Amino acid sequence: MIGIAQINSRLPVLLIWLLSVAWLPTAHAQWAQTEKSLAAWDGNKTIDFIMTGDDRRLALESLELLRRLVSLGYQITLGRHADSPVSALELRLTVTNGMATLVLNRTRDGMTIGAEQRQLAGATATNYANKTVRPASRPSVGNFVPDRRIDLNQQPLRIVSLNQPNPDILRVALLDSKGLSVYDIDNGQVLKPVAEFRPPDTNLDALYLDAGDIDADGNPEIVAVWGKNNLAAFDGIDTRLHAWVLALDDGALRPVSDDLQAYLRINNNTAYLQRRGVYEAFAGKVHQLEGNDGAFSIAKTPAFLGLNNIYRDTPIDDASAFSFDDNDRLLYRSGFGQPQTEVTSAPYSDSLGEITFPVVYVKLEQPEYPLGLAESDRVLERAVPLARRVQIKGDIAYTQVRGRNTSLFRSKAEGTDRIVAVDIRSGRMTEPFAAVGNFILDFTVRQDPNNARVAILLLNDKPDGSGRSSLRIQQDSTNQ
Repeated sequence: MIGIAQINSRLPVLLIWLLSVAWLPTAHAQWAQTEKSLAAWDGNKTIDFIMTGDDRRLALESLELLRRLVSLGYQITLGRHADSPVSALELRLTVTNGMATLVLNRTRDGMTIGAEQRQLAGATATNYANKTVRPASRPSVGNFVPDRRIDLNQQPLRIVSLNQPNPDILRVALLDSKGLSVYDIDNGQVLKPVAEFRPPDTNLDALYLDAGDIDADGNPEIVAVWGKNNLAAFDGIDTRLHAWVLALDDGALRPVSDDLQAYLRINNNTAYLQRRGVYEAFAGKVHQLEGNDGAFSIAKTPAFLGLNNIYRDTPIDDASAFSFDDNDRLLYRSGFGQPQTEVTSAPYSDSLGEITFPVVYVKLEQPEYPLGLAESDRVLERAVPLARRVQIKGDIAYTQVRGRNTSLFRSKAEGTDRIVAVDIRSGRMTEPFAAVGNFILDFTVRQDPNNARVAILLLNDKPDGSGRSSLRIQQDSTNQ
């Protein structure tokens, strides 16, 4: 077997052959189903790796798979041998005519856990099951605009922009696990602390941040949402929400609400609230927050009939909204509030890419037993990712595309993330800002002193925000 420091001497020729092509560019395969199955497997980490097919392409694919499997702690037997112990899994890679097929089986009963197929780079494209077809029309790309980058010493997950008396200075608020911090960005490159708020609880997950003048007094309020993950032996992980409305006065952040223990959001200077359920991440209707003498309370009637997920659904007006479906497509939905009109949906785009962080953990009413796990290893909760931001500025709605991805079978992330703009009147989608080679965790769009749109991107090396963080400031090249 090939362990962390153990190599089976029966197969030196094949190993030398594989390692001899290490100077070649490694094949960065995308095996989403197989990755999930390997990550969930909690049994004996032994695997038979069987390879057949075209020599050179097989070598490239196999070498990368071997490296990644070893790094995950798997012990690997190349091929299957009568005198070898029975492995828990069998991974079979076949490369023929530029097509790679990967099949993962459970050895004891032969059940297939994952089966995928993909075209290798440089090969002639052919039709095969589940092939993704890109639409003929793609968003137009704006001209490249030189940008500014600011490295951060903290690891925030959310960002919003705030008004600043000096028009030459950008003011932002950043939300992380410790609290909320407000900074001025002087000369587009220096962060100067302005104020901070620390929740009374500790060890929190930053979930959501928004800002807007919800009481029409000329000064924006901030809504901040954190989650605390409670672990119970027989219930699993369950996230409890903590949320406040805050005001920035005289260089200090002060709460103007109690801990509302709910999801909060601001859209077009209107604040919304939604509760969590016992076994649901989002439960009940979305309600509006009402302000009275600087304090805020929950309205008794629902805010908008079409809303059932405060972050997935974004109202445009009383009869229409943007939303996301389960395939991460941006939808335009209309007909809300019209008793005689059926609510209809139309996609603006194909998938905008999967975003899996931040998440809320919800305990399951009945435990689950995933394939490959022992009965004692019950799954007691599920992780529910929060939808990406949609920010409306006038007739333009902005959101993000996750084009960058990482993999268990790759040592580095590949691809780019970017911000797209949708013209609400025409439905035309554009890319007004340059794509970036980092993960966009969040963004905010505002106007600069020359009335040009500026995007401030919150970036990280890792999709969960655990890597190096930075801000990137970009100008809208389309002048929308």
